[in-house]
Formats: sequence, structure tokens, C-alpha cells
Amino acid sequence: MDDTGFSEGDELTILSREELAERVRQRTADLENVMNTMVDVLLKIGPDGRILLANAAVSDVLGYEPASLEGQPIDYILASEGVDGAGPNGGGLVEQLLAHGRVTEFETVLETASGEPVRTSLSASVLQSDDGAIDGIVCVATDISQRTEAEERAAFLHSLLRHDLGNKLTVTDGYLELLGETSLTDQQREYLSYATGGVDEAIDLVRKVRTLNRVEAEEAVEPIDLEGVLSESVNRHVDLAEKHDIAVTVDVAPNCRIRGGALLPELFSNLLENALVHSDGSQVRLGTDEDAGEGWVDVTVDDDGVGIDSAVKETILERGETAGEAAGTGLGTYLATRIADTYGGEIAVESSPLGGARFRVSLESAT
Repeated sequence: MDDTGFSEGDELTILSREELAERVRQRTADLENVMNTMVDVLLKIGPDGRILLANAAVSDVLGYEPASLEGQPIDYILASEGVDGAGPNGGGLVEQLLAHGRVTEFETVLETASGEPVRTSLSASVLQSDDGAIDGIVCVATDISQRTEAEERAAFLHSLLRHDLGNKLTVTDGYLELLGETSLTDQQREYLSYATGGVDEAIDLVRKVRTLNRVEAEEAVEPIDLEGVLSESVNRHVDLAEKHDIAVTVDVAPNCRIRGGALLPELFSNLLENALVHSDGSQVRLGTDEDAGEGWVDVTVDDDGVGIDSAVKETILERGETAGEAAGTGLGTYLATRIADTYGGEIAVESSPLGGARFRVSLESAT
């Protein structure tokens, strides 16, 4: 109600027929303007699966005149089911929408006027009138062709990195090892050690990238024996521990079980590797903390080294963060964090009772 005492409803009652018609025309024009300035395809489909309305974007994205689509079945612009990535046919799509009321970011393929496929992300909702009858379906389709191509390129490059480059590095490492068994001068042996170190770091990077790719697909979670996981992680780095003259011990309660999956050894292997390479200490201890909350197991990786600067503790678990003169790619601790998160756990960085750094991994108990 305004200052005159009239509400909006009262105002409408005193408008002339011409003024009401003009107001309706204006609102209709505003709505059409919004529809036609959208960069995404907007369609209104009837309950029978025929297109009732199409906005101007169908011309830019699909090459159709909007009016030419009106009355056509939705199959008219859906790619056939034989096309890679195509969804259900029009009848199946309408049935899904009517059954669920809405869909969000459903990936399917539309077909242009010239027969070219266009990958889209489709969101749709069922419209109902005041009496509950179905008035139609509004669909908004976003062209994701460029995003899909970028994802496919990334997958291809990951494949090259994981397989082709990894294999070539392994072969190179083998030849360098054979070269080390020959008669070399002191200077040549020094250069060989630099080359071997570089190849080893590259192989390690490829392994970490491969594991990150597995994290995305990891789903299986089951009870796992903790001592077995930690022992496997330690066995992977026997040579590295000897190289840095560091004693590694495992001290966990017998029959301690946690919920996790096949990537758990990778988690602790990366934390152990981090301690062996960067701690500058003499011992690393993997164990459990009895102060964990009910239903949880806290696994600790402690060292007696130089510790981690307080300014670095907040960021060391993030991707690409490194610390110290022997800093590597920064993927190790980030990878451990991603794996812990995959299994519903988390990692914290603290000061160790041994005097150095502590990585605390909290995982759900299965004991």
C-alpha cells in the first residue's frame, strides 16, 4: 500500500483496458528481450515433446531460425544415440523430466542445422499451472564443446606424461646405471650423479602425477590393516633411508584397522619420503596417537629434524608449496592431503615430540 492508501491490486482495478494491455505488452517484451540476449539455448517443450518456443541463441549455436523449430519434436535437434556422448532420445528425455521434475547439468549432444554435433550441458525444469497441470518444460543448454576439447587434450597430455615419458625416463635411468659401472673420471662421475638425480626426480614426478590421476577415480573404501599399510610404505623407501642415514620405525597397536583404499600406502609413502629428504634428522617414527576422537585413528609421522617454520605450516599441504634447500615439486604433501580427503580424513602439521615436524593423519577407525 502506498501513501495514497491504494495497494497494487487497487491500482490495477482503476487502470483502463488499454493501460493493462500496454503493461502486459511491456512485460512480455522485457521477457523476450531477456530470452533473446541469452548466450545459451533456451527451449520451451510441450508435454508431448514438441518445441513450443526457442530463443535467438539457437541461431548462433545451432544454426536454426527460432521460428523453424516451433512445432518440431525435440528429437529434431538431439543427436542420434550412436553419437559419442549423446543422451536419450526425445521421448526418453521428456519421460525423465516429467518423472523427476528437473535435471541439472545433464551432458548431452545437440545437432546443428548442418548436422554437426555440439556437446552441451542441459538443465531443465517442468512448468506447472496453478491447478497442477503440466504446462511444459523449460530447457537451457550450454555449449561445452570448448571445455570438453580442453579436457580431452588434458587427458591426452596426462597419458603422454604417464606412459610415454615415464617409459623413456625409465630406459634412460637404466642406461645411466650401466654407464656408472664403466671406468669414469671423477668429473665424469660427478656429472653422471647430476644426470641420475635429475632423472630420478622426473620419474618421481611422473609417479605422483599418475597417482593424482588415480585419486580422481578412487571410490572403494573398506577396512584395512594399518600396520600392513605403514610397513609397505616403509619398504618402498629402504634405500632412501639408508642414503640419508635415517632410522625408520613403526609403532602401532596390533589389529588396528582404518577405513581406506588402495591409495593409503601412497599417502604415508609421500609423508615418509618428505621426512627422509627434508628433515635433516636421524630418525623417523610412524605411529598412532591415543588422543584421537571416538571413531577415529590418528596416524603420526614424526621426525627429529629441523622442523617446519611456522609461516610454512599453514601452506605446506597446498599444491606446489615447498620448503627448505632440498625442496622438490611440492606435490608430495599435497598428494597425501588429496588421498586423505578422498577417504574422509584430513592432515595437520604440528611440532613433533621428537623435536622436528609431525604430520598427523586422521582417518576413520574400522576396528
